This record gives sequence, C-alpha cells and structure tokens, in this order.
Amino acid sequence: MPVRVVTDSNGDLPPELAARYNIVVVPSVLNIEGKSYLDGVDISRTEFYQRLPGLNPLPTTAAPASAAFEAAYRSCAPAEVVAIHLSASFSAIFNAARLGAEPLGEQVTLVDSGQASMGMGWQVLAAAEAADAGATREEVLRVVQLVQTRVRLYATLDTIEYLRRGGRASLLSARLGDLLQIKPLLEVRAGVVSVPARVRTRQKARDELAARVEALGPLARLAILHTNSAGDAVAMAQRLAPRAQQPPVVVEATAVIGTHVGPGAIGVAAVMVESGL
Repeated sequence: MPVRVVTDSNGDLPPELAARYNIVVVPSVLNIEGKSYLDGVDISRTEFYQRLPGLNPLPTTAAPASAAFEAAYRSCAPAEVVAIHLSASFSAIFNAARLGAEPLGEQVTLVDSGQASMGMGWQVLAAAEAADAGATREEVLRVVQLVQTRVRLYATLDTIEYLRRGGRASLLSARLGDLLQIKPLLEVRAGVVSVPARVRTRQKARDELAARVEALGPLARLAILHTNSAGDAVAMAQRLAPRAQQPPVVVEATAVIGTHVGPGAIGVAAVMVESGL
C-alpha cells in the first residue's frame, strides 16, 4: 500500500518541496482585524510582515477545522496516511487533526512532531522521501522517529513583546520580568520551549545561536528561519554552511509563528548526523 504524508502549514516546508513529494499541507487560520485568512493561501508572508508592526490588536491564530483535516486525509485515498503535525503542547491543531482522522480509522497514523517550523518540516520531508522511495508505513514512521530524536530548533527573538501581547509568554520557562530587557535564546524540544541563554544585545544573541548549532557537530540538514529578516538569515546561513552536508535552506517563517514571535527573529532547525547523537 502506498503512503502519503499530510502536515500543517506551521512546518514551514518550502512549497517546492511539498509539491515535489506530493505532501498535503493543511493551512492554519489567521484572524486579522476581524477577517479570517488561510495561512499562506489568502495572505502572503511578505504582506503579513509588512502589516504586522501596525496591527493593534495583534492577529490571533486558530486551528483548522477538523473537517479540513478529514478532507485532506480523504484526498490521499487509497494510500495510507502519515500525518505529522505541530506539537500538541503549542496549539489545538493536533486535537483537530485527531478528530479529523477518526472517521478514517486505521488509514491515518498521527504523529506529534514535538516541534514547530522546520523542526517539524524536516520530519515531514524525511517521511515523504521515504514514502516516495516505496517505504511501508511502519518504515516511514521509523524514519520520522529517528529524525525527531536528531532535530534541534533554536531561535533568538528581537523582542518578547509579541509573546507578551499575545498571551504566549507562559510558553517560556522563565519569569517574564527576567526577559524584558534581554534577548532570549529559545530551544524547542519534545514540545517544550526553554530559555538556555539570555544575552543583552542582538549580536551576542546571534553569536550564541551560532555557537549552539556549531556545538552539535556535523549536520545532515540545516534550515535558517527568520521573520522579515532575510539579510540576517542569509548571513547566518553563510556562517553555518560549513557545518552541513547539504546547502542550508533559508525560510521565512509562517505568519502563524510570526504573530507570536514578532519581526526580527532568527532561528535554526538542524538535523544532526547519526554520529552526532
């Protein structure tokens, strides 16, 4: 039985890769000034980041309806489906996906990525590559599990104001008052956001980010993520490229993530080679 891969737009997988491997991407919902937009469909990332600084109140985000997930899974018939979604710790998306999968029974296997952005996207791509090569569902799931143990996601924010205004500062395992005057380095792993470092300037934050990635050893894959900060992302990609077996991918993070972290954020999603475990 062939295998198809389904995910949601929070994985930041570049559209050309999703198209190449026939990956179905279910868009999240953005609510901006009383109007709902499908992430990446009704509003581009460029337009969103241009508007974001002037939006008051901030946009809100919502999970797709369970019916949207059910339709996505049904579109893959008669193939078996491996559905890899945003960590249940961060959003109601995983629960909506679960409800959407229920009518299809064993056709759909859900995977909580424990990640966001390309921390999830690398898992999705690995699954799709395996499926494209003829792997069974069980083999695809083993590939995803292996990548999940090897992926690391770090980010540095230019400000935590957007987390505070959006009510998401509680995601950080640190007191809000301790973070207001610094640039936190965040790490996402197994559905938990931690703050392994706190520095005072943007440049020191970028240096700390690079140092964390360099300490991982050789990298099988590397993505540089940004929110309306392409120049900084390209510079980080050039700095870290010697660490990776393949050229880094530079990705502007989805508007859903940008809503919470604000403009000027830089992140790195790296997959360590097996010897780096």
